Amino acid sequence: MQKITACLDSNIYVSAIAFGGKPLKVVERAINRDFLLVASTHILQEVHRNLIGKLGLNKKRVNQFLVDITEISSVFVPSGKACFIQHEGDNLILELALMGGCDVLVTGDKKHLLPLKTFQGVVIEPPSSFLLRLDSLQPV
Repeated sequence: MQKITACLDSNIYVSAIAFGGKPLKVVERAINRDFLLVASTHILQEVHRNLIGKLGLNKKRVNQFLVDITEISSVFVPSGKACFIQHEGDNLILELALMGGCDVLVTGDKKHLLPLKTFQGVVIEPPSSFLLRLDSLQPV
């Protein structure tokens, strides 16, 4: 059985570390390699900036988390030239999803990304739906 390839929006990583819940379960499933993870330098930098700069988390802990994520990810560098929607930052994640051959983009972005539902064959869904998707693929 082929594994799902997914990218996680920066808000998933930030929520996972700062608040736990379903975003943390998604990250744990990535670390367990239940799916193939695609990331970008831009997302990793944004996560670093938000966890340390905005939330004031321990720099050493955040850096180790990002090292762990990088080790299990295929990391891409989107050009930033693609323009699919008006919100510039979200174009980078859409470009990443395409570059990485993702099946799913997991995000909490209710304003710009989730309303799209799909984008050029990539399913866009929140952590709760993605966890259900993963569970439905697991052997009983």
